[in-house]
Amino acid sequence: MNGSNQFPVLSRSALSYDVIVVGHLKWNPYFNERAESPPRGDPSTCTSTLICGLDGQGEAYRLLVDVTLRQSAEDYYFDLNRRTGLLPNDITHCFITHAHFDHQIGVNYFPRAIWMAAKPITEELRDSTHIDGKKVIGVEGEFLPGVYAYPLPGHTAGLHGIAFECDKLRIVVAGDGVMTKNHLIHNTSMFEFDSAQAAETLRQLKDVADLIIPGHDNVIINHRM
Repeated sequence: MNGSNQFPVLSRSALSYDVIVVGHLKWNPYFNERAESPPRGDPSTCTSTLICGLDGQGEAYRLLVDVTLRQSAEDYYFDLNRRTGLLPNDITHCFITHAHFDHQIGVNYFPRAIWMAAKPITEELRDSTHIDGKKVIGVEGEFLPGVYAYPLPGHTAGLHGIAFECDKLRIVVAGDGVMTKNHLIHNTSMFEFDSAQAAETLRQLKDVADLIIPGHDNVIINHRM
């Protein structure tokens, strides 16, 4: 985060959100598992979230955050449709929280959408071998009405999640700023750039968010004191 415990002031609330795919870790130390023998194969899948709202002209936007890898694009389209009734061409934007493989690769399923990432992540993606990184637009702050690129450093230096409000709840789609509920409880991360910074990001996030959508787990209700 940016060193403050402040949730951003937004111009409006989002209309709705849905978790499209609940991600998993190929191995999780809190399950007494080891990297040498991952029980769920390779790679991990990340949690994918859809946020819907209205843009400045009153037109609907449908933003997918961290489109994860599936066996095929059709499998992801099925997940999208069964959760929301939407079709692939209904998606207007995709956001990549950070440049790790499992968080960027799925945008290839939505070539007609606008691909976005925070500016430091955009630079990392320029030379990606998994996607056409030159298509990714760098954003900062409230880049769509009610949707804010929210710095969550530590797992990687430039990681940005999404902060938004819906139904009077403060919600953060954290990417791997929060790996799972167990990592949030213990202020830990995995594969991190800076473990101390990752832990501080988790502590600060607990102070500001009502709901947290982690990178590899289901929605976490955060009981702020």
